[in-house]
Formats: sequence, C-alpha cells, structure tokens
Amino acid sequence: MRYVFALLVGLLMSLQGAYAYQPTDTALLLPKPFADWKTLETEHFRINFLPSELAYAQRVAAVAERVYGRLTERLKWQPVDPIQVVISDSFDGSNGGASVLPYNRFFIFMNTPVEGELLDNSPWIEQVFTHELVHILHLDQAAGGPSRLRNIFGRFFLAFPQIFNPTWVSEGIAVYEETNADTGFGRGQSALYAAAMRAEVANGLRSFTEMGFYGAGGTDWPDGQSYLYGYYFFEFLVNEYSEAKAYQYLSDWNTNIIPWQMNARTQHVFGMDAETLWQKFQGYLIAKFATLPQGPELSQAVVTAGRINSNPVWLGNGDFYYFKNNGRVKPSIQKIDAEGKETTVAKVQSFKQFDVHPEAGVLMSRGVICDNVDVYTDLYRLKEKDKWQRLTHCQRYPRAAWSTSGEKIAAVHVSSGRSRIDLLDAAGQRLDSFDFLPAGEAIGQLSWSPQDDRIVAAVRREATGWNIEVLDIASGRWTPLVTDGELNQSPQFSADGQALYFISTVNDLANVQRLDMASGRIQTVSRTTTALLDFAVKGDQLRVVEYTAHGINIQQQTIASWGAVRSSSQPAKKLASWVNQPEYSTEAFTQVTDYSSWNTLGPKSWFAFFYADSEDNSWLQFYLQGQDVLGYHFWQIAPSYYFDKKEVGGSLAYIAYHRLALLLDRTYESINVSGSDFKVWDQETRYQAVWMQPFNSFDGTFQVNFGVAFEDIERVVEDFGRLDDQEDNLGGLSFSWRDYDQYLHSISAENGRSINLKLENYDLFGDGFFQGELKSLDWREYISLPANHVLALRFVAGKSQFTSKPFELGNELDSMQSLGGQIGFGFTDFALRGYSSGEPELIGHNLRLYSAEYRMPIGEMFDGLTVPPVGLGKLAVHFLLDYGAAWDKGDDKKYYTGVGFEVHPEVLIGYSTFKLDSAIGVARGLDSDIGKTTIYFRLSSLF
Repeated sequence: MRYVFALLVGLLMSLQGAYAYQPTDTALLLPKPFADWKTLETEHFRINFLPSELAYAQRVAAVAERVYGRLTERLKWQPVDPIQVVISDSFDGSNGGASVLPYNRFFIFMNTPVEGELLDNSPWIEQVFTHELVHILHLDQAAGGPSRLRNIFGRFFLAFPQIFNPTWVSEGIAVYEETNADTGFGRGQSALYAAAMRAEVANGLRSFTEMGFYGAGGTDWPDGQSYLYGYYFFEFLVNEYSEAKAYQYLSDWNTNIIPWQMNARTQHVFGMDAETLWQKFQGYLIAKFATLPQGPELSQAVVTAGRINSNPVWLGNGDFYYFKNNGRVKPSIQKIDAEGKETTVAKVQSFKQFDVHPEAGVLMSRGVICDNVDVYTDLYRLKEKDKWQRLTHCQRYPRAAWSTSGEKIAAVHVSSGRSRIDLLDAAGQRLDSFDFLPAGEAIGQLSWSPQDDRIVAAVRREATGWNIEVLDIASGRWTPLVTDGELNQSPQFSADGQALYFISTVNDLANVQRLDMASGRIQTVSRTTTALLDFAVKGDQLRVVEYTAHGINIQQQTIASWGAVRSSSQPAKKLASWVNQPEYSTEAFTQVTDYSSWNTLGPKSWFAFFYADSEDNSWLQFYLQGQDVLGYHFWQIAPSYYFDKKEVGGSLAYIAYHRLALLLDRTYESINVSGSDFKVWDQETRYQAVWMQPFNSFDGTFQVNFGVAFEDIERVVEDFGRLDDQEDNLGGLSFSWRDYDQYLHSISAENGRSINLKLENYDLFGDGFFQGELKSLDWREYISLPANHVLALRFVAGKSQFTSKPFELGNELDSMQSLGGQIGFGFTDFALRGYSSGEPELIGHNLRLYSAEYRMPIGEMFDGLTVPPVGLGKLAVHFLLDYGAAWDKGDDKKYYTGVGFEVHPEVLIGYSTFKLDSAIGVARGLDSDIGKTTIYFRLSSLF
C-alpha cells in the first residue's frame, strides 16, 4: 500500500502551490469505498472505472492495445499478466503514475493538461498511456538471476533490477518514447524542453552524480530535471550510437543481482565508465544548444528573485499582480503598484490560478478536498488581506476570469475528463452553462472581450490540437481564430478589442503573438532565448513570464514586430493521432464486469528474513501480503520461527478502506538472568484494532481515532514452563489536529502545529494488570524563522490513575513499544535526552515535559559517490533543551534538564532509490545524580 500512497502524494504535489500543508491520509485521491466500480477487459489490460466513465474507458481500451503493440515490440518485453489500469476523476489536474509492485498497474487522472510541460497536441489518453506503459514495460523486465529469483519468490522487489535505476533513466526513456518528432507529439520535441535545456547549457550542466541523487527529493531548479536530462540522454545515445545501443543500455541491467552498477552497464555496452559517457553526453548538449536565439533588444527585469513567479495581471492604473512561490515560505499573491512598491496581497494555499478586476477585486481558484478524499477546485474572492470568501463548493472550476465589467465570472468546469464554460455572477451563483466539449477536447486559459459579449479561450480539439477560439455568449457557438497546429494558449484581447494576444510555439520558440482582428494577420511581438509561459499587456508594453536557468521570472518588453507575418486563415492541420485514424473504434470493447477485489487480492510474492540480536534471539520470518488494485483491502501474514526457543510467532495484519486496521502479533524476547544457566524469555502476544477517521482539508486535518488493544506477556523458563503471566487491555479515543507546512527547502515541519489528545482506559474488558483512566496531551508547535530556520516547541502533559499505567521519561526517542503502539495508543514513555529509562525519579502517574529545539539548515548537497552510490541531501543541526518531571502525588515533583545537539543528514542510498532521515546526537543530563552524557544515532525523528 505504501507504493500507491507514495505515488498519489507525488501526484498531489503537482498542485502549483503545494509547498505547504498536505494531508497525510492514505485514502486521499484513491477510489471511494462502496462505489459501483466496473472492469473492462481487453487482451492485455484490465481497465477499472465507474459506470459514468464507460465511454472514457472504451477510449482508453482502444488506445491501450495500439500503444501496447508498438511499445512491446520496441522494448522487447511483454508482461505475463494483464496490466491493471485505474481511471480516476478524483483530481482536477492531469497526471498518471505507474508501479510494478505488487503487480503491474497504473493510474490515469482524466483531465487534459492545459499548461506546463505536459501541454501537448497529442490526445491526453495517448500521451499518458504511452508514458506510463513505458514505465511498466521497462521496470517489469528481468533476465538471468533476477528472473530465476522471480520464478521462486514471485514479485519480490529484489527480483526487479530495473527499479534500482536513477530516476533520470526511468523517466528519460518514458519521455523519449512519448516523443514523436514526425507528429509533433511529446515533451522531447517541445519548445519548452528545448528552452529548458538551452538554459541548462548556458548556466552549466549537471554532473553525473548530481543527476543521480537529484531524484531523491532534490531542491535544485528545475523541478523536472530528471525528465529533462533523461530524455536528452536517450536522444544522445540514439543519435551518437544507435537506437539498438540505447535499448541495450536499458536491457543490460536485466541480469543485475547487485543493484546500482552504473559503471558495469556502460562498460559492457559502450566500453567506458558511466562518468565518461556522461561527459560525452554533456558535449552533445553543448554542441546542440551552442547557438542561442537572438535575445530581446530591450528587456527590463520586473521580478527575478525566487523560484516561480507567474500568473501576471496588469491593471489600467499600473497595479501589477503576480503569483510567487519560492519554495521557502507559503506561496502568495503579490502586487507592485505604479510607483514600484511591492506588497503581499494574500498568502495562498493549494493555488491554481487567479484574476484581478479593479472594482471586483481578486478572484482565485484553489484546490479543495471534497468528500474527504477528492481534490477538486473552487473559486474564492478576497475580502481583505488573507481573508477569502468561498464562492463555490466543490463545483470544479480550475480556471476563471472576471468579465470586463466585473459583474460576471466565466469559469471552466471540468468533470469526467470533459470541460465546459459556466457563467457565474460576482457572488459565484451560476447564471448559465454552455455545452460540454466532446470527449477528448478541453478548454484552457480564457478571458473576456472588452464588450463582455464574447469569451476567448485556448481550446484543444481532437482533430487540430490547441486552437484559439471565441465563444459567442448569445448563441453559444465557438468560432476558431487560430488553428495552425502550434501550442496556442493564454489568449487575451487588447483594451480596444482590435487585437488579440496569445502565446504560440512558432519556430520552436514560445513567444507572444498578436492577431489583428480586422486583417487576420499574426506576428510575433516578443523575444526570448528560452520560452515565455504567460504575459500581461498594458498599452505598448508586455510583462512576460519567462523560463530561466534559475526559475520562472518576469520581464518587461516593448511590443515590437519580429519575423514574418502569417495569416490566421490558413487551413487547419489534422493531427496524426490514433484517434483521428479511420480504423479507430471503441465499439468493440464491451467486455465489462463488476469490479472484484478478489481478482488482485492474492499474494504476488513471498520472502523471508533472518534476524538475530544481542539478546540471543534468532528467528526466521516469512512474509506473504496482498492488496487489491483500488486499495480497498490490504493484508499481510508473516509467520516466524524462533530457533533457540523452538516456538512459532509472527504477525497478521488487515487494513480495510484505509480506515479499519486489525493487527495481531506474537514475539519472543530473551531475558538475561544474572548467574543463571536457564534460558528465560517473554512470550508477548498483542491484538490491536483501530478505526481512523480523518477530516481532511488543505488548511489542516482533524482526525478521530478509536482503538482497542490486548496484551498478554508470559515469562517462560526453559524446561520449567510459565512462571508469570501479565495481561493488559485498553480502549482509547484520540483527537488530533495538524496544520503545519512543509516547504521545498524545509528541514522540519514549519509554521503550524500538531496537537494530539488521548483518552485511554486500561482494563476496559477486565482481567488487566493496569486499571483506570489515562489522559495525555502532546502539543508540538513549529515557528518559522528566516531562511527556513525553525523553533520547534513541545509540551506534553499526562495524568493517570494510581492503578493505571505510569508515565516514564528517559532515552533519546519516545518509546515505540506499547500494547497499543501500532494503533497510536498505550504510549507512556517520553524522551528526556541525557537520561536513561528505568530511573525511579522519572516514573510517575503525572507528567510534564517541555522541549525546545532550534533547527538550523546547514546546506543542500544532493550529490555523492558513484561507487558506492551513497550521497547526502539536506544537512541540518538541531540544538535542544528538554525539561521534564514525572511524579505520583500533588506537586511533589522535581524537574530534570537535558541539553544537547543533533546533526541531521539526509542519507541517499542507491542514487535516488532511498532517502533516510538520520540523526547523530550528543545529549547531557544536567542532574548530578542520574544525568549522563550519551551519544546516539537514529533513523527518522518524531519531533
């Protein structure tokens, strides 16, 4: 299940303003339970969908088999079992994601991309299906030793050598295969990719190891450099060697038992080590992009600091608005007035797009969570700084624009992969709706005519790709203005309505174009050496959003005519896509059945681990697990055999709908008895159940958990039998709130809090050793300081009845050992660094703990060694102070103080495969009797 969750969180983070609070609910974006899902079966796929998406599923099926035939031949691989596909309408964005564990499956979100690097003339189904199927056909490959392992163990991760590629390899081949220069499809042939690599060459290319480790959460610009460098790497291999060599470079890893051997593969295929091949690749890029287009003669910087500066709006009075996201603080809408003074209009969360009217104010589309798991978009209107009025409720409006009068709003409504325009009043009430565009077509950015009688928009048509079209409000008819086959976007009328400005990729450069409405002539009116992504017009001036090597900046240019004049009346070009071919048909795909979890719930692998510890414990544990493709059910059976005790233990787990967890485990723990020759151990048996109910939003998550736990610990002496038996059980209820942010450059949670209140009752079911109530409050506050420094504060208060379980302070980490530990209850041991656990002075039925940490970033490396493939990501230092007391009665308490520091390196293993959050600490307890100095190491940190 963790693979699905990691995939979907990554997709969620594609929201432009996502460097802030994100819910951690594992059900987010996944199919809602108890819906009437169906499965459409084809020769090689099982396509899962809701009944309302049948037509879309049939379109996917028609494309899927065509893509499958071409790609399996090119990659020389066919999966054994049908590939599982899930069609989802739970996200008002465009993306997909693939995984080969525990079986081959991928998700497709239905909405067509309307901006960014995914903007393409190819049909979205063809684009996303090609990309994700390449991932499956690449990562599923195995031969030799790994193939034999798979025959024995099934789909065990060590039998998948290709998953140990650096990210740029797997994403690079997928982008390469989605790219077709003849049809003009795919990112690899796009003006934006050429612009991005042109900027990289001018700024200095990334080294082999930098690219290898970047994929593990790197913070360098650009965000998608694994895709960018990966594509051009395969283009380099094909052009400089051959396509056969490029695919041999991939398949050479199929026999790897030892992962991450990048040098071995390049030596075998090209006769050189990996870094030498990369240097040749760099030379190829420099030669390809050495000649730069002529830059603008006059260009004035407006906004150059930060990572993303976009969505420009320039009012007639000179006020200029834009969106800012630097990856260090919460994104915001900024204003620069006519005198050049800049102010923050509002902080924004899960931002999508905004518009400004001089009287009506700021209108914003932002992401919202609907039905607790779907991520949709709604419209908000700014009332005053940082105070928004919600205009719509789960109406799915990712793009909107004020009318010229400010009395109406035109909004793009999306549903089931289709789009239409709705007209709303200024309060968000719907006045009218126009027809949905046919399947496969989409509406991008839009704006109004000066007379409010027409709406101009970028419209993707199935036959001709991205056009500029005008919608007549009175008749509801669309009229095409520009249908030249380029990626046309972001149209807006001039103030007098006599001209129309838009962005187009003429001559492989994304520039602003001007269409003269009377003559139909089009001419380029901006200049760039990279690509212009958006713009605003005021008089004869342009403010353009420009891609650069360091981020997306805003420049000002004077409107000037460049290059040849062309006509908007040229015939529309029909796209060479499969859906436009005469033989394309969806009618044959009718083999639909009810979705059944049983079809994918069975185990796909088994594996075993041998464990041994310093307490003379040694055991072998086997693992079997399964989950269905919709994520409704997850189970694991893990029996273990303890050799020294000749006993069987293990664990069982079942999770239903990401809400109900049922857990059982039995372990054996050896006990050292001084001066005795007898073997003594504890047999520990635990049963746990919990219902987890979050209430999600992008402003914070409130969660209620209810759980019960049973524990039976029996002391066993070899040859004598059981000497002691202690049973415990409890029922617990917890309430929690989380609203802290996590930005791209954060080393810690920031700008918020985590609060957890627990109410527990021991001996809820009788016969327990501990009896009575226990209450605890754990409040963690994260205060953001400049440059992502953080002051982290923690307050813990606890009280239990005298017959209930006592609290205990000590050690460097809160104890994870508890009868209800895996379900979040039963924790009574809290860290007090610089002190050992078990000290009588630190045990009691009352608890107070105060902690403070100053967390200071040191650097961001994301680089390392080729052999072994180990590197570092972020590096931080925490200075800490703990102050706590545990006591039994009244105010008879003594506080103990601990101080110290921790170094926190992100350890990257296997290039971008694994990232381990580690801590190396030194703590000193200041009490002269029980305080001590400790040096410790741990993976991850709870505080």
